[in-house]
Amino acid sequence: MKKTASTLSTAILSICVLAGCGVGTGLPGVIGGTGHPTSHPTGHPGPTKTPTPTPTISPTGTPPTSTPTSPPPTQTPTPPPPDDGGDDGGDHGGGQGDDDAVNVILMVGDGMGTSQRDAIRLASVGLSGELAMDTLPQVGRVHTNSADPGTFVTDSAAAATSMATGVKTYNGAIGVDLDQQPVTSALEIAERLGKSTGLVTTAQVTDATPAAFGSHVLDRDEQSAIAAQFLRSSHPEVILGGGEDYWYPAGNPGRLPDNPAEDDSEESAGTEGNLVEEAQEQGYEYVWDLPGLQAAQGDLLLGLFANEEMFQYGDDVEEVYNPTVPLTEMTGKALEVLNSNPDDNGFFLMVEEEGIDAMSHVNNGALTIESGIQFDRSVALAKEFAEQDGNTLLITVGDHQTGGMTIEPLGDATNPDSPVQEEPFDVADSDQQFRIDWTTNGHTGDDVPLTAMGPGSEMLTGVYENTRIFDVMVSVMRSGTDRDLDLQAHRGGRGENTEESLAAFAHALELGVTTLELDTVLTEDGRVIVWHDDTIMDTKCADTAPAAAGDPEFPYVGDRVADLTLAQVKTLDCGFQQLPGFPEQNVAEGNRIAELRDVYRLARDYRARRIQFNVETKVEDGQAGGPRSVALTRAVVKVVRDSGRSRRTTIQSFDWSTLNLLDRIAPDLTRVALAGTAEELGVGQPGAAPQLGGIDIDDFGGSVVQAAHSRGYDVVSPIATTVTPEMVRSAHELGMTVIPWTVNEVADMHALIDLGVDGIITDYPTRLRAVMAERGFDLPRTYRR
Repeated sequence: MKKTASTLSTAILSICVLAGCGVGTGLPGVIGGTGHPTSHPTGHPGPTKTPTPTPTISPTGTPPTSTPTSPPPTQTPTPPPPDDGGDDGGDHGGGQGDDDAVNVILMVGDGMGTSQRDAIRLASVGLSGELAMDTLPQVGRVHTNSADPGTFVTDSAAAATSMATGVKTYNGAIGVDLDQQPVTSALEIAERLGKSTGLVTTAQVTDATPAAFGSHVLDRDEQSAIAAQFLRSSHPEVILGGGEDYWYPAGNPGRLPDNPAEDDSEESAGTEGNLVEEAQEQGYEYVWDLPGLQAAQGDLLLGLFANEEMFQYGDDVEEVYNPTVPLTEMTGKALEVLNSNPDDNGFFLMVEEEGIDAMSHVNNGALTIESGIQFDRSVALAKEFAEQDGNTLLITVGDHQTGGMTIEPLGDATNPDSPVQEEPFDVADSDQQFRIDWTTNGHTGDDVPLTAMGPGSEMLTGVYENTRIFDVMVSVMRSGTDRDLDLQAHRGGRGENTEESLAAFAHALELGVTTLELDTVLTEDGRVIVWHDDTIMDTKCADTAPAAAGDPEFPYVGDRVADLTLAQVKTLDCGFQQLPGFPEQNVAEGNRIAELRDVYRLARDYRARRIQFNVETKVEDGQAGGPRSVALTRAVVKVVRDSGRSRRTTIQSFDWSTLNLLDRIAPDLTRVALAGTAEELGVGQPGAAPQLGGIDIDDFGGSVVQAAHSRGYDVVSPIATTVTPEMVRSAHELGMTVIPWTVNEVADMHALIDLGVDGIITDYPTRLRAVMAERGFDLPRTYRR
């Protein structure tokens, strides 16, 4: 990313037209940027960017899903851009949070209506006893209807999507709306706020309820695609439950044997490759039994404890509820792992007991009660944590009611044609008994009870739609998050180390930055390399030897990168001298130009899961919107996808046509509109500037904020000398963030922070980190191999 140092020589006109200044606004006079400028092309082809206490939890307790109708399409939508909801610092995460960071624990008793809850209470604690979930002080009644065009009676997928995203949808939908468009989940928002996240269930981890929090598919049956999205998009730190069959391809039984005696229909059926292996490559510790779970030490944890659900039910199998790993154990381990988040930004955890729903589907009252008791023991565990922590919102709720359960006295059945349970149930601590009656094997349209405690729980009293659960969870998570400053190391911090070198990026990780800022160009053979320039310049690189004996293209210095293969590029020594103008730069001797995937691998080696990447797609002079730009953008997206870091990657460009392309091919990626001077943007010039993707800046009063917002971009990244209070205020009102480039002088850093910018791109990350410390910002975490 070629960001030219901020200078006071920038015209007053440039400042005002970019910010939309009115008459008499005048020059802000806050940036005195000196820095270390390099050559700066003018005109439309594209500007250069050169300077400017833990609660103790002791797990206790002993140890099918509904089949909805849904639209038939099979394609899987691209997950949506994660939404952090405005100026809360989560956009460009990395700060270490504060003591007010709020945790959210949502505990879902699948299929648990009022009657199930009462039956669990009567059988376990009696007429005068209280379940743990009944001791939570705030009480609500939740409407469960879906927006399905065929029936308002919801299935688990639509109900979970409503709670996870705040959007009503059709039955069978996972994380998409009625138009089959992805909608952002509370878990994804939590991740953007720097929180750790987890999904725990006795169902398959890819079943409807957990799936709605971490994936976006058109049909709940796409369980392997859901698992893939957990790893490639939403990235929960903890994933515990059943469903190993969807993580391994057919023919690979994994750790749990195919076709077990208790249900010989169970066998691996994954369609996304070996996802357990992929998870392990990302750093997840994989466990498959109780001893493994109890011994797990990592901060990334994947546990799959059954081929399908963690119990047996259905027409052709004996109904058994006896999970090999109790829900209490999974809940306790999840709390342990998530609460150890070194960033101390809090966490979001969804815990589900699926057995209540499954056993209600087959009208098995005894096992409905047993699974409910185990659920309540897990609620007690979460309540103990919340009480000790003091800053945790705990919610318990059913997603819908299953079976039309009623509780009746002994004697003649009210409805002799319904599947009454023949055996009576004892009321605990009493000589009384009761029977259970059922009206259906499916779901009902009943409201469900909700109880809650902790910050924000008072908003969950009364009667309301299930979408309110999402609204309250997100409101509470945002309320405990202060604004941080996104410290971006420009080209890895070229003022301190050889630019774009792995040594520079490693230094930035060890120093502690929020974001690694870098540039990309495409070689002749289509490889994405981390480099700024169109051509190989002799001030940065020296030839060593040809890639092959007799190579007629040797020497390579002076050639265009687009005319060189990766093998030829790799022969160049691009760490043989200091870059002119950067006297403090440490030289990475013998440095070879890295590929983009190498930078992602470096971050993985450092276990830097919260580091962000701001990747610029470089524009060759005069080629904005051209085929090379399109090819580079598509290649970059593929590398980002392969890295599993989509959620932590933003794409920036001076060529706004590439940002428009991203909206079509990768709408989940955050788009950053780079902007130079008024002249470079074509202010006051006829027609649209080529790099603005068809936009005439004059149609927006010369305001880069308004122009960028018209295309739905997420971030505006202007040259630092053009930043004004009005620009920042306007961007924030539109839900955008402002991250200027390239700022190297301490005085300028202070001035921009005073203006309220959300981040700063600098060649000197050590300087900016010191400024942040001086001003009391939470500092980005540091990493070690």
